[in-house]
Amino acid sequence: VSKGYAAGLNETQFGVSDEIKRIDAAVMIARVKGYSPTDSYPSAGFTDVPEKRQWAVNALAANGIMSGMSSTTFGSNQSMSREQMAMVIATTYNLTATNLDIPFTDLKSTTKPSIAALVENNITAGKTTTLFGSKDNIKRGEFAIFIYKAETDESTLPPEVISVE
Repeated sequence: VSKGYAAGLNETQFGVSDEIKRIDAAVMIARVKGYSPTDSYPSAGFTDVPEKRQWAVNALAANGIMSGMSSTTFGSNQSMSREQMAMVIATTYNLTATNLDIPFTDLKSTTKPSIAALVENNITAGKTTTLFGSKDNIKRGEFAIFIYKAETDESTLPPEVISVE
């Protein structure tokens, strides 16, 4: 919120436990990338994107960050899955993995590299030791945490205090 990437549902609630819609995620990621509603982007051709948010979807589609559910449907009001989120975050932050050997058993081959990149870059550890929760819908709060972790350089964080003698 402080960086202008997201807004709350109202003045007092962010909606951390609400599932994030694909259109809301698209606007957040477009803002992360510095895209603006005042700039011009080629039309992605999606018929289900609200006019005020077309700039974000068009910018992401033009830059290969997010695609639609079909050639004419973005899926604006659909909830975003964790595997979709992983692909978007990995693409947005140019994250790659050097090792695809991760313990999750619920991955597709097409999403495994993105999920491995998030694991390797300490952005996620999965829902359990063996499940990423690929098909689970991601919450607004979780999505914000993934963006925060992707943007946080761990080398600039203060060291963890183990004990004081």
